[in-house]
Amino acid sequence: MWSRVVQVLIVSLFLCAQAHAGVGKFTLLPQGGIVPFEATCFDNEATAQLLTWKEYLVQEQKALCGYEKERISLDFGLIVDNLNITLDETKVRYQVEIGTRDEEIEKLRDIIKKNKKMNIPVVIASSVAVGIAIGFGSYHIARR
Repeated sequence: MWSRVVQVLIVSLFLCAQAHAGVGKFTLLPQGGIVPFEATCFDNEATAQLLTWKEYLVQEQKALCGYEKERISLDFGLIVDNLNITLDETKVRYQVEIGTRDEEIEKLRDIIKKNKKMNIPVVIASSVAVGIAIGFGSYHIARR
């Protein structure tokens, strides 16, 4: 079935005539004049439009390009502004967190300093008490 479809397509490609544009002809006629060839006639306004169409398209595309460029520029400007706002807010939060952390570290250092001063006599007293206890224990074990 597919081979039949392919055959029909190939035959139709060879049988179809190709369209070729010939060399264009141009002549100016007075109103009511006879054209020596088959033609399509345009009045002065239509001819002016055809002659200026390319320039019109160039101007229109330049305007469209300028508009799109401005729109994209404004869009990305808004995105950059939003990112800058986010960055500023993040910096503020970071500074607050760093400040809070530094305060907590200072408080912990103060607590450690206070605890070191109080613990030294306790450590000495407990070391002496343990040493005496070991001595008495050794003495009683050795005596038996």
